Amino acid sequence: AANWLFVQAADSVTVDGNKIVLKGVAPQTVMFTDRPERMTGDTTTAGFVKLWNDGKDSFQKDPPNATLSVTADGTTKAFVVELTDPSLSGDTLTYTYKVLGTEAPVSGQAASLFIDWWYAAPGRCVRGPYGGLHCGW
Repeated sequence: AANWLFVQAADSVTVDGNKIVLKGVAPQTVMFTDRPERMTGDTTTAGFVKLWNDGKDSFQKDPPNATLSVTADGTTKAFVVELTDPSLSGDTLTYTYKVLGTEAPVSGQAASLFIDWWYAAPGRCVRGPYGGLHCGW
């Protein structure tokens, strides 16, 4: 078993109250593990949303920390948040968030969301032709 970290990229992000709305989100969520495993892979963003409630250590039971990186007013800024309640509609992905850092997130362009680890049970991923893993949930 491994502890997976996730990266989601989007064309833009809108912050509305306690919601982060990623627009133009990539259809694939990139994933990787800490050392010593050093595995990489991907899953569909829809599959990632489905795994939210999966397992004894699910994100539903213990919401993940995340860092939102966004370009706003020509400057790249990073915000630390806790994520809950993902919802995917087309290429729009919405999370409810709680601020963990010193600043609330802002809207902007070229958004990346770096999501803290999830414990994956064995047998959910297959090795791709170039060594990466492709996972389905």
